[in-house]
Amino acid sequence: AFAAAAASLATVSPLVAAPTLEHDVLPVLQQHCMGCHGGLKKEAGLDLRTLPAMLKGGESGPVLAKGRPDESELWLLVLEDEMPQGKNRTKLSSAEKRVLKDWIAAGFPTASEHAERKLAPAFPAAGKAPPAEVAAAIDRLLERRLAEEKLKPAPLASDAEFLRRASLDLSGRIPTHEQAAAFLDDDSPDKRTKLVETLLDSPEYGQRMGRLWRDWISPPELPSDMNGGKQPHKEVRALGDWFAKRFAAGDSWDAIVRDLLTVKGEIKQQPQLVYYGLVGQDAKITPDGAATSFASLFLGAQLQCARCHDDPYRDWSQKQFWALSAFFGNLKGGFTKVEETAAEARVTIPKDAFHNAGERISAAFLDGRAAPKIDQKTANRRGDLAAWLTSKDNPYFARAFVNRLWFQLFARGIVNPVDDLRPLNPPSHPALLDSLAADFAASGFDVKRLLRCICASEAYQRSTLSSSGGEPEENERTRRLFGRAPVRVMNADMLFDSLKLAYEDPKLDLRNLSKEDGNTNGESAAVGDQYLEFQRRFGTNEEDATDFTHGIPQTLTLLNHPRLLQGNLPFEEFLKKQPEFTPRQTISRLYLSTLSRRPTEEELDQAAAYLDEADSPELARADLLWSLVNRSEFILLH
Repeated sequence: AFAAAAASLATVSPLVAAPTLEHDVLPVLQQHCMGCHGGLKKEAGLDLRTLPAMLKGGESGPVLAKGRPDESELWLLVLEDEMPQGKNRTKLSSAEKRVLKDWIAAGFPTASEHAERKLAPAFPAAGKAPPAEVAAAIDRLLERRLAEEKLKPAPLASDAEFLRRASLDLSGRIPTHEQAAAFLDDDSPDKRTKLVETLLDSPEYGQRMGRLWRDWISPPELPSDMNGGKQPHKEVRALGDWFAKRFAAGDSWDAIVRDLLTVKGEIKQQPQLVYYGLVGQDAKITPDGAATSFASLFLGAQLQCARCHDDPYRDWSQKQFWALSAFFGNLKGGFTKVEETAAEARVTIPKDAFHNAGERISAAFLDGRAAPKIDQKTANRRGDLAAWLTSKDNPYFARAFVNRLWFQLFARGIVNPVDDLRPLNPPSHPALLDSLAADFAASGFDVKRLLRCICASEAYQRSTLSSSGGEPEENERTRRLFGRAPVRVMNADMLFDSLKLAYEDPKLDLRNLSKEDGNTNGESAAVGDQYLEFQRRFGTNEEDATDFTHGIPQTLTLLNHPRLLQGNLPFEEFLKKQPEFTPRQTISRLYLSTLSRRPTEEELDQAAAYLDEADSPELARADLLWSLVNRSEFILLH
């Protein structure tokens, strides 16, 4: 039986790439084996989360023999279906067994311990090197990995593509027709660098960053107080504005986070205070809600499973979770107030956590060091936590921000998902993440510098087009290794601001208002304003910018709303005063104001013929604008 089973799982052809630990083997082990042999539970002393731990083996000795599956105890137990054990454990499929055997036979190839680590430290003069040098180092690391994977990077994006991408990424809106024309007509070799500088110096940059962090903090459906059901829409917008002012002013990330975490008092002059109510429960601050959000946003760690039990797939224990929560255990309040009491720096595990309910846990950091010395009568223990967090030698803080910012620009983190930095989920480019984090910390957590460095790289400036018309799987692998730009969807803020610019209407309102009561048709309650209604209608998947979530409701709004059929009213007034403005100039301006490029000759000829044949030039121009904003090219970032 053994021989027959082994023969049926013969090693695949050497022409097929060998499976790697991270991409192929760990997902199989995590699904079937790590509930008993990983995290904080290691039956028989065996840990299967990392290669060194596997090679060490368990109480009975090593379980792997390099290049020799038939001498590897792990393989033999899996082959005979002796592992995993237990009634609720699913045996490995034939395909999964083949992956494990091929990996052992190939000598345990890994992706995370890539040759690119030999280039580290990649960035000279950390925190001080010119952005162009850092950008070149970024490209060296990425291109080396692409070459090893035999993947060809995409060509650089056209000027129009780069203009639109950078404008939306850094300012959250498309450029105006004047800005687009000026950039496209600029022949200077450093115009892309100058564009990035202009965008970073604009107030729209702050707004873009503020809205991002507002949305990352706020749950998709805002909590409400249990009395009147009021949701803090106004307070959440004010939180975004607070972030916007800090980013626009060039404040360092550590200073911003310290002021967010240590806030107390009333919300009147401190919009960031709503943070604690948002991440709590029923509009009230909770220590576990604060700890979960804190870990996700600022440490890149998912602690939520450890709330109720030791996490079987990570190193976090339930006691560590509640030790972090204890830093917030003396807080009271909600959306508009944060008060501190002089209670001990300890927290009681609640009944709904199931395990260890009632146990008192003292505050402690997450890096394995001894618990901090906290005066039990001092209320502000969050200051100690913020100081630990924002220290330049904190192993999480800089990496978490760099990874999240990379996700903002590439729709994928160097570690993905962005809040799951752990050995089982290694970076696609370890040296890149290490080097960027070191540079970011050494710069004093300078966010604008980090953006300058990344945006100057060829990686950021690559096209969404395939490099050689490869197969879809090859193109996707190239994108995941950052050799090709992703096609992304405008989020609601981007789309709303871009439509306002395209229609030159800062008060653009796409609500369907009832003439009788002013309410929005189809809604059970009045909506606060046109911004909130637009957000509800055009909200996107904030965790995946490549996920096109728009459907019939969004399409019908863009196709049929009366305001979008009226055209650009200020432009019509301009044309009345400028009779010498030709139809072809009009067409070019409409393209620049929507797609950030000039029309091709074919597009120009078609549009000119349409305008020439129209009975009403004004309606024809409105139709042309309508057709441009309804193109996929308008709503997508190419």
